[in-house]
Amino acid sequence: MKNLGINLRVILLGTLPAILFAVILAGYAIFNVFELLDYSLSNRGASLSTQLAPAAEYGVVSGNTQVLQQLAQKTLSNDEELTSVLITNAQGQTLALSGRELSADLLSQVMQTQSHALHASDSVIFAEPIYRSLVEVDDFNAPMSSAQSLQQQEVGRVYIAMTKRGLYQLKVDLITKIVLIALFGLALSALIAWQIGRNIVKPIQELAHAINRVSEGAFSHKVVENSSGELKVLQKGFNSMSESLKQAYNHMQDKVQEATSLLRHQARHDDLTNLINRREFEVRLEQALKNVQEQYAQYVFCYLDLDQFKLVNDTCGHSAGDELLRQVSALLANRMREQDTLARLGGDEFGLLLENCSIIEATKITEMILKMVGEYRFIHDDKIFGIGLSVGIVVLNHGYESISDVIHAGDNACYSAKKAGRNQSFIFSPKDADVAKRQQSVAAISDITDEISDSQFILYCQPIVALHANLPQQKHFEVLIRKIDHEGKLMLPTTFIPSAERYHIMPNIDRWVIRTTFAAYRRLLNASKQKCDYVFSINLSGTSLSDKSLLGYIREQFAIHAIPPQNICFEITETSAIVNLQNTIQIFKSLRAIGCKFALDDFGSGMSSFTYLKNFEVDFLKIDGSFVKEMHINKMDHAMVRSVHSVAEAMNIQTVAEFVENEQIVKELIKIGIHYGQGLHLGVPVTMKKLIENYSLIAS
Repeated sequence: MKNLGINLRVILLGTLPAILFAVILAGYAIFNVFELLDYSLSNRGASLSTQLAPAAEYGVVSGNTQVLQQLAQKTLSNDEELTSVLITNAQGQTLALSGRELSADLLSQVMQTQSHALHASDSVIFAEPIYRSLVEVDDFNAPMSSAQSLQQQEVGRVYIAMTKRGLYQLKVDLITKIVLIALFGLALSALIAWQIGRNIVKPIQELAHAINRVSEGAFSHKVVENSSGELKVLQKGFNSMSESLKQAYNHMQDKVQEATSLLRHQARHDDLTNLINRREFEVRLEQALKNVQEQYAQYVFCYLDLDQFKLVNDTCGHSAGDELLRQVSALLANRMREQDTLARLGGDEFGLLLENCSIIEATKITEMILKMVGEYRFIHDDKIFGIGLSVGIVVLNHGYESISDVIHAGDNACYSAKKAGRNQSFIFSPKDADVAKRQQSVAAISDITDEISDSQFILYCQPIVALHANLPQQKHFEVLIRKIDHEGKLMLPTTFIPSAERYHIMPNIDRWVIRTTFAAYRRLLNASKQKCDYVFSINLSGTSLSDKSLLGYIREQFAIHAIPPQNICFEITETSAIVNLQNTIQIFKSLRAIGCKFALDDFGSGMSSFTYLKNFEVDFLKIDGSFVKEMHINKMDHAMVRSVHSVAEAMNIQTVAEFVENEQIVKELIKIGIHYGQGLHLGVPVTMKKLIENYSLIAS
């Protein structure tokens, strides 16, 4: 039923009751008619046998078999349904037989039945006794007793057999007629049901078709309101719903178009500044490079980097930094040519693509930008900041194979501009020595991934020596890192660390140093049966100090390698400490709480060095080597070392002098009272592996 259509369902609804009624009526009629026919046959047979018995009395009594035979034949010929007529005497001897002979068993069974009728498979046999009649004579004076007058003498029997074939045929004909009448009635009922249901089904089918059309998106589709009653209510309701859906769809389409336009705009523009974003800029830069290679068009790419953005961000917070970026973006966008493209590449870095522009025109434009930004002042609360800009200029030509080459060249040129003094521009040239050096620095970190291999780096240790006999003579080493290039040569930190910090790879390098140093210290403890008392100083970069997960990592390594925290000293520079001052202070407090030591490296190189001493509780001040290496011949350097030591002593901090290159420097340091010295004169760096091997030989 679930898979039937509504039209067929209506027809079935109209015809099923008729079918049920026809079946019941036909069954009732057949049952009663068949019963009547069976009764009629039995009644006729009984009547014939009853009539035949008196007629045969004379022949039986007189013994006239010829008369009896004629009577039997005449009776058989008068009724087509008679198949046998038999007359016997009282002893059961056959006196007359017409038709089929009847067996003695059947005759016996007939007489045993109460009704003297026996139903066989294809016939019914009836029996009736023949009685001799007693005749009263009027002149006979001797009257008979009442018992004698009632007594009758059986002189014979009449048997007749009637076939059921005619009755069967009559029943078949009757069933056939009833079935035909029922089928005709059902067909007529189905036709009437179809005709009546058509008026109901057609509007419903039209509604179903209309719903399908609406589901396909034809929201303007309507149905004709030509019905009455509930169907008309449905038609009106559908048309009203269709109109509402159409309005809702149109409204939704407007919203979708607005959202699509917004998404398309967001996909191409920076959320903060509303400038073209890096992805869209790279698409346009790629098309420009293609135009240069195919049509010899003139394009100039400028890489712009704000100089004082970090100062604003750290001093006033990220919201101030965001506002600065918005204002600078608006300032630059208002002065761009219509055909040029200005984009924010990320952070405080911008890209400018100058179309149909020569290098002379590009230089004039960048000078205008530098002057405009240089005169701009950013005001936040009660603070006023001057903002500088460094610009790297790249002329697009056939020498660039991809946009990454172009952007990389602009980055290098911008770096050279910053190095030259900031707030100026630098035109990229592959032959420039400074550019070549920077390219080598970037290439040096190109193979560094998240999982640093031990084949990429190697650790060295340089001793930090006590300069006075009254100081603890505990061996102290600074852990130094060297990179191994693809040719197996060692690269100094100055070669790769600036680029590693710029591209945020230093946290991975620092973690490798911490993990490898702790593992080496564990080997020393194992070799000395836990008696090794060396102190290792590990340098931490500014980007690592900004990483909030660094503290958890260091604690984890202490737990894994089970080394004493009091034998680990972490060195940071004042410039790295201020990258994220709050996080740095938290790392200081937490690691000092478990026993770690801290040293402030390159002290004195910044103008605010003494100010930062108030924020950090350190164990050592490492005086910047630029003051130490010539202090024996330079009075200003000598005074600087002396003043740093005085402040450190006042704060109960031990001092370490770097770049101790000769004995004269050692003598001056001892005079001042510097506690420790570090330099090639006091001890050259050795590999960590060699240090462990030497200690193992001593311990054994």
